[in-house]
Amino acid sequence: MKSIIVLMQNDRGDKEILMRILNDLRKDKKPFGPDKSYLKTIIEKYLPEDKHLL
Repeated sequence: MKSIIVLMQNDRGDKEILMRILNDLRKDKKPFGPDKSYLKTIIEKYLPEDKHLL
């Protein structure tokens, strides 16, 4: 979750998608489908040191 918040604070990626993913994680839902793919891509691009968390 921290990585997603950092991405949002630094205007990296689509805030709407990141908010949806963040809200799902808070509800103990894992991202799937396009959201999971998007999250993987954006973290690999901007926070490669956190890709082990995926």
